[in-house]
Amino acid sequence: MEGAVERNGEAIVTRLYRDDLPVQWEDYLWEKYEESFGHLDTYQDQACYDRDSFIEALRDYQYLKFVVLENGKPRGLALAINDLEKASVAYINPEYIRKRFPLQVEEGRFYYVTSIFVDPAVQGMGLVKSMLRSMLSYMREGKRVAGFDFCGSKEFLAGLIETLSRDPEVNVPVRAKRMDAQVYYILEIEE
Repeated sequence: MEGAVERNGEAIVTRLYRDDLPVQWEDYLWEKYEESFGHLDTYQDQACYDRDSFIEALRDYQYLKFVVLENGKPRGLALAINDLEKASVAYINPEYIRKRFPLQVEEGRFYYVTSIFVDPAVQGMGLVKSMLRSMLSYMREGKRVAGFDFCGSKEFLAGLIETLSRDPEVNVPVRAKRMDAQVYYILEIEE
């Protein structure tokens, strides 16, 4: 599964890997994962992997690894898996999903995106479109369903994904459906 785009003479391609992801990319991808999730201004820690579990996921055949490349260099990654117990690293409730998507789960067609990021140094350069096109094409081919989450301050991303899915460079239209939400509160003693 590959989608190529030429932009400003530079090739932007997204490739799907299973257990054949080049080992020399692991440290770089971990560094960019940490950069992307380590300093967010969100109440919930959005990083669900530590270094060991991240590397383990990169080497695990069950994980789909969508890697966006710019001139052969990895610039972003999306991890998705259809094993709900492994997906629970991203704080999901497998039984909730089984109850709502029983056929897709049973047939291995429900994937949970545990992480998605693009190198902060190249965000806004269109790499996300390449990654999104490959991910959505893969989902469409097998009539798969994808679940994902993000913090409330990033809820606009669902609409952005819908809009990008209709972009001519992606052209795999989807509809995002909100499944649930978690809200954080604090209680302060009144003086």
